[in-house]
Amino acid sequence: MGDPLTFVVTLVLRVAALLFLLRFVLQAVHASFYNPVSEGIVRFTNPVLDPVRKVLRPYRNLDFASFFMAWVAHMLAVTFHIWSTGLSIDILAILTDGLHTTLSLVVGIFLVAIFVSIIMSWIAPQVYSPAAIIARELAEPLLAPARRILPALGGIDLSPMITIVVLLLIQGFALGTVMPCQYQSWCG
Repeated sequence: MGDPLTFVVTLVLRVAALLFLLRFVLQAVHASFYNPVSEGIVRFTNPVLDPVRKVLRPYRNLDFASFFMAWVAHMLAVTFHIWSTGLSIDILAILTDGLHTTLSLVVGIFLVAIFVSIIMSWIAPQVYSPAAIIARELAEPLLAPARRILPALGGIDLSPMITIVVLLLIQGFALGTVMPCQYQSWCG
């Protein structure tokens, strides 16, 4: 198995996992699905998710089929990576590494959304952009509690800093200690 093939297969699986997780997170925060970006994500993920939803039913605004398929995509990527490097396959490690990567990606999605919404508020606060609207819709449910704790000081909103620190703590320490990666070459 060559390196380019491993790269392409794991890239495709990770992009699929990202699309599934974006679908999960957008639905969890009640984002508008009339946005062109959201419509594209729905269009790409529906063929896979519709059959899975017959088994894993959504609960309120949590689409368990999307999360599950992201986890499966990550587990397949871990398995392919292990198989291509010639390491021995450990099913429990594949399950936990796939879940670790999936949860870490959820945190990463929120971090990117916060950074994009911060940058867009500096550069062009009144410009309509589908990506900027999605970033704001993803970031706002996390920023609102931080704003209640620490209101704006002289027009400067410090809630993104608090939220980013909390998310980095969750990503770095909570996920790293509770569920460390077994295959460090995959997770690192």
